[in-house]
Amino acid sequence: MNADSEEAVVPAKIQDVDLNYIKPEALIETTYLEKNFWLGVVNGILNAAGETLMDPTLVVVAYLSVLTQSPLILGLAVPLRDGAWALPQFWVSCYLQNIPNKMSIYRKLSYVRIAAWGILAATVNFVRSPTKILIAFLVIFALTSLVNGLGGLPFMEVVAKTIPPGRRGEFFAWRLAAGGLCSIGASIVVRIILDPAGPFKFPSNYGILATGYFVLASIGLLVFNRFKETSDSEVQPRVSVTYQFRRAIKLLGNNNGYRYFVSMWSLLLIAGVATPFFAVYVQQQLGGSKAMIGVYLGVYTATNLLVNLFFGRISKKFGNSKIMVIAGICGLFMSIIVLLLSIVAVPMKINAQAASYILIPVFVLSGMRTSGIGVSGNSLMLDISPTAERSLYVGFTNSLLGIVLIATGLGGLIMNTFGFQVLVVVTIIAHSLALIQGTGLQKSLRH
Repeated sequence: MNADSEEAVVPAKIQDVDLNYIKPEALIETTYLEKNFWLGVVNGILNAAGETLMDPTLVVVAYLSVLTQSPLILGLAVPLRDGAWALPQFWVSCYLQNIPNKMSIYRKLSYVRIAAWGILAATVNFVRSPTKILIAFLVIFALTSLVNGLGGLPFMEVVAKTIPPGRRGEFFAWRLAAGGLCSIGASIVVRIILDPAGPFKFPSNYGILATGYFVLASIGLLVFNRFKETSDSEVQPRVSVTYQFRRAIKLLGNNNGYRYFVSMWSLLLIAGVATPFFAVYVQQQLGGSKAMIGVYLGVYTATNLLVNLFFGRISKKFGNSKIMVIAGICGLFMSIIVLLLSIVAVPMKINAQAASYILIPVFVLSGMRTSGIGVSGNSLMLDISPTAERSLYVGFTNSLLGIVLIATGLGGLIMNTFGFQVLVVVTIIAHSLALIQGTGLQKSLRH
């Protein structure tokens, strides 16, 4: 392909892509397929267990709430983790599409990521000044997420090349389901360590969790480093970011199905803006106990365990777009329950314990929502990405979603200015709009 000619790039429309099978350009030898599959599952298990120990929605927000009461700062936890992870991937795509062996890049970056996690754990364990630890944690947390993001696109490329299209939904479902099983144990650990009546006090309790995350996630990376991959027979030329951006804009303009997909996923991310404040609201406004964080984590991860394999089967039989719609419906009901609780709690004199228990079904729905997006989102993105343009599709999509995630950090500002209820209403509207986009996505896939 001539990198200097924009006309040489004709984005494939979604209806031109065989969603049942897309032949990889360098399919790994059959003897390694199962080994790669299960190495990827083990990687997902270790990563999920580690991330439970430093879950941004519950653990990181609880940690930051000890240092500051600012809703704006508390609202940064999820955007810093997920948004910073996604941002560098479009830039990486300009370079990665010219590399025939993606695992070589992934392995090099894995050691940088391990070092970054080690620095984060050391910060939580050894910095003691409240002001210094708040600033240091936010900065290093963001930088760690950026470094993780550099490895995100190579990971997706390797999965696309080594996991057959018909098994990708199953692959991500196994990662999430098995990871959810181990995360249940991790959530019990979180409850014990964060229990105010327990032996571990601030900040040592969070230091233990950060260290556990560092150890588990690092082992997970080393496991994935054992993946077997053959080199691509064809690669795209390395291009400038400006040229790559012009190509990406053409994709959005020419491909209706891709546009519906990106819109729906963006709205679902916006719809998650209030989730980190659910437990904080009950604790600060209704007197709930922080020990319930471990319960919510357990419920959330148990839900993932139960529904992920179910979603994997739906993916195999009905396609990934239906799972995205189910995720949107779960999120809509989740937000409605929380809004009703915030409206009636004081007039009906709902006590702290009852309010805390009402959040349990909320986190069941949250787990179903997250699971649905996790199983279907990446699988659907790989399905609609033509092999030759995969780095561009995946890199641009993730970076665009990263910008959306960073913007959701304004959720704390909305809450601070207009109140918790207005923030929850925003999530209800976003979920509703996402479902409308989901209808358009399903229609485009049928045609």
